[in-house]
Amino acid sequence: MDRQVFLDHVNNLTDLELAVLLSLIAQQHCLIQTPGEFQDDVASELALIVCNIFNLSYIIINKHDLQSIDEFVAAILDNSKVDRETLDQSDDDFGGESDLRSKVAEVSFRGLTSAQHDQTTLDTRQVVNVVIAKDFNLAHEDVQIQALELILRKRIFSRTTVHTAPKVFLLLPIVTTDTRHVELNGHLNDRIFISHHHDPEDGFPNLQEIDGADDDQDNPSTYSDSRSLRLRRGQHLASRQIGPRLIEQLRAEGEAAIITPEIRRYLQDLVAFLRIERGVDGGVTPYATTLFLALSKYLAPLHGIDYVTPSLIALAARKVYPHRLIIATPSRERSTLYGTDLATAQYLVEDLDPDKVIQNVLDTVECPT
Repeated sequence: MDRQVFLDHVNNLTDLELAVLLSLIAQQHCLIQTPGEFQDDVASELALIVCNIFNLSYIIINKHDLQSIDEFVAAILDNSKVDRETLDQSDDDFGGESDLRSKVAEVSFRGLTSAQHDQTTLDTRQVVNVVIAKDFNLAHEDVQIQALELILRKRIFSRTTVHTAPKVFLLLPIVTTDTRHVELNGHLNDRIFISHHHDPEDGFPNLQEIDGADDDQDNPSTYSDSRSLRLRRGQHLASRQIGPRLIEQLRAEGEAAIITPEIRRYLQDLVAFLRIERGVDGGVTPYATTLFLALSKYLAPLHGIDYVTPSLIALAARKVYPHRLIIATPSRERSTLYGTDLATAQYLVEDLDPDKVIQNVLDTVECPT
């Protein structure tokens, strides 16, 4: 897709599509929150986005795949053995099969020695491009540590070998709102780029489009019409695909976006006020500040500008910090150090959540003009 065409259609992207796009641009990872009864729909919607718009391989894993390292590793490997190093390919062959693997598949290894035979049966599978993990906050601690290793080192260990992740790799953990009190491993949580709460009222347009196409296909009286609809749908999907070249271009433009000293000071003031805001017990880490600045810059080219504005800073704050901020218990509320009793502290923090904290800070810090 041409950049100008993309900018003309960027307002038509859904929030989930934008979240995945920003994650691909930043080469980072995104946490999705949604009510428990809609978790399966959100996972399916993400799969369709990843497959149809970005042409990447994916896997949806459930809670039972997250209880042991062996099950987790087996679940996220790409059994098709397709080379997914997509950013090294053109838009036309995005995700295509490697010629080298095709040639190797045609070679007969009959008559080799046992040592040679062992070499030919090595497990060379890679991790899929996108791992969509439901109930990931309920994963076993060892699995979360392996996921952290996968994020940091682009590799994961099985019993027999080391499996590498492709250059384009995303972890999209899904956390339900009724279990969000169960926190991720602290180091892993800090490595999650942004979080997004998907409201079911926002719908599942990609999933609904598939359901509508299936209904038309099941109706024999409208066979010719359904063929036309499928053709139009194929053309529509092709027009919405976002290739690796465009993502690289948006990444380069974001990294080059201008941030003035006044805007940088505004960002730093927000970070400082978040650290001392009443009810906050942690989560405003140095790494989060780095991602805060990066997201602010990556948002600029999506709005067709080459500089960072205060509104982009505010938007970035609402995406980077909600899953990071730790709300204090009454006994750890810092005002208790200066004479506030526990009953008052309980009243102060009982209705507090990260979104309210961020909004309070945005309302407090003076915005540059």
